[in-house]
Amino acid sequence: MNELDEVAEALLARGLGEGVDFFVSGRSPVDLSSEYVGLRRLDDGGYEVWYRGDWGTDKTLVETPDFAVARERFVEEAVRLARGRWGRKVRG
Repeated sequence: MNELDEVAEALLARGLGEGVDFFVSGRSPVDLSSEYVGLRRLDDGGYEVWYRGDWGTDKTLVETPDFAVARERFVEEAVRLARGRWGRKVRG
């Protein structure tokens, strides 16, 4: 399992919805929500975390060569989005 799969599995364990609250490039959620936080590995070996809004527009939140930085921002933003939806509880 690579680092992208590991972070996705950690978010699933916290109760977040793959394809609903977050998307990790290389994984295949059944459906994608119109709003989610994404994580992908770039061709240069770095990482990008982005937010896709309801209008289909993407906003890069961070682009970095450091996976720890990308992971932290990705988890933070995905949890924030999940908590903001209908007052959802997210496991620690």
